[in-house]
Amino acid sequence: MFKVKNILIFFITIFFIYLPAGFAQNVTKVQKPSVAPKQGVQKSVDQATKKPKPGLTIMPAGINLGLVAFDKSGEATVSLKNTGTGAIRWSIQGPKSWDKVKSKAISGTLEKETDVLNVGVSLLGNDEFKDEKKAGHSLANVEMRIASGEEEIICTKKLPLGIHKEEIEINAADGQKKITLSFFIAYTQSAPRINLSTLRLDMGKILPNKTVSRKIILNNSGKETLTWSVEPPAHAREDMPDDFRQGRYLSFMNDEVKGAAQYSVPEPLKDTLELIGSWSETGGYPTSGPGDNLIKVNFTGTGILLYLSEHSREGKLTLALDKNPIARAALFEEQRKNGEEILIADQLEFGSHTLTITNKYEGLVVEGVKILGLNTAFFPAQSIKIFPASGATTLQTNYLTVLFNTGQAFPGFYEDYLVFKTNNGEAIVEMYAEVLPDVTSAIIDVYRYYNGNDYLFTSNPQAEINRLYQNKYTKEGIAFRLFQPGTPGTASFYRWYHPRKKCHFYHYDYNGHKQDLHGYILEGTLGNIATSKLTNTRELYRWYNAKTGHYFYSTELQGEKINKKAYRFDGIAGYVR
Repeated sequence: MFKVKNILIFFITIFFIYLPAGFAQNVTKVQKPSVAPKQGVQKSVDQATKKPKPGLTIMPAGINLGLVAFDKSGEATVSLKNTGTGAIRWSIQGPKSWDKVKSKAISGTLEKETDVLNVGVSLLGNDEFKDEKKAGHSLANVEMRIASGEEEIICTKKLPLGIHKEEIEINAADGQKKITLSFFIAYTQSAPRINLSTLRLDMGKILPNKTVSRKIILNNSGKETLTWSVEPPAHAREDMPDDFRQGRYLSFMNDEVKGAAQYSVPEPLKDTLELIGSWSETGGYPTSGPGDNLIKVNFTGTGILLYLSEHSREGKLTLALDKNPIARAALFEEQRKNGEEILIADQLEFGSHTLTITNKYEGLVVEGVKILGLNTAFFPAQSIKIFPASGATTLQTNYLTVLFNTGQAFPGFYEDYLVFKTNNGEAIVEMYAEVLPDVTSAIIDVYRYYNGNDYLFTSNPQAEINRLYQNKYTKEGIAFRLFQPGTPGTASFYRWYHPRKKCHFYHYDYNGHKQDLHGYILEGTLGNIATSKLTNTRELYRWYNAKTGHYFYSTELQGEKINKKAYRFDGIAGYVR
């Protein structure tokens, strides 16, 4: 009984000792929820007031355009979204290393809406061509278009056949993004297609009763056999193509410098064409080098067309007509529509004008110009012959010779076109020529050769071939033209040679004018030079090197930069054609 009583007392004691603690715990647990909801409400308010930053998302960022060929382009649509709140500004300059032909950039501002970019890649023209620097390496002229709304970027690049990956950078407030384009350039055309080396044939300035020739290279860019024939059309003036502009085409190609490093203006164009800066040659055409380059075209007419073999980079090419700037936007739009042909001006007052081209990037190739507003005629019947005039080709190259005989042609300007008929359509090559009057038959071509600082001029290189070869003279081409003996207003142009100094001296005074001819040997005459300025003549300038005793002659006022070699200006030697 005592034990039971003691046990009961023990449990009662324990109950009263722990009851307050347990009650306190219960009270605490009840009170905690009254605080917790206040903390939870404060956290949700903070989240609501903290706004996310704007961010640009591109969908998709990587695009595979697949196959791109002459008969198939690659196109895709890209969405630009703002994944945050507030406005975000974006802009695109276009892919790097591509040549721009339209627009500097496109841009937009996004809030909740979505902007769409349309991207397309296609091949320009219907032909392939070979890169001369990489024999057998086929290239295609590729065009990329990027459009958003009414804004558009158009750019071009020459790419080889095969797989390509190009990047388009997008600048935004949250950093630079990229769109990656993948595509495969392939040659899938099976139908025959004619490719011609030129679409404009300049036969040049020709004397009466002479025959000149030019070459046209013909290829087939299709897999199937191309059958073709060509002939000068028998037509009336109204039969000319609708887009044909009457005028005189002048090619800037110089056959004598083709394959050389430096371009020089051919003699027949020295009154028309002036180059300043660094100009090399591509296929005989003037090609701009690094730095600032300038080209001036002097012409008489009512307008002028410009032909560029390579597209210029927008912002790097400026033009002026008679010192008046030409709107660049209109220029590049014209270039985009017509390819190589750019209409600079039309319906001008007939007279003398000057087109000035200023270029600030390397690689611009200038093919030539067409002068508008001249009285032209068709080539006389039977004056044009073509060999061969027909054929069938698959992979081989055809070389055609075009002959023009001036026997039935009066002095003046001539234009026409050759029609190539094939089993897959037609192609046209324009032809141009200038027939000179009979009086110009009294003109003598004078060629310039050099060996070190010695410059030898001769009107009969064939007669001096042994001397030229033995003394290792290098030919530079036609330097100027003299007159036949007996031409009014002219005198004999003498040549002397100093064996010890190894230099030549030239003058129309038999006594050498004020020159000390001691030690010089008279070698004869080259022809007659005008002693005063006659119609259609220009100055023949002379420079002298006092250290070496050598002379230099040129029709260029700047002396072809000979002054940089210690030469000083020494006067005018006479007037030449």
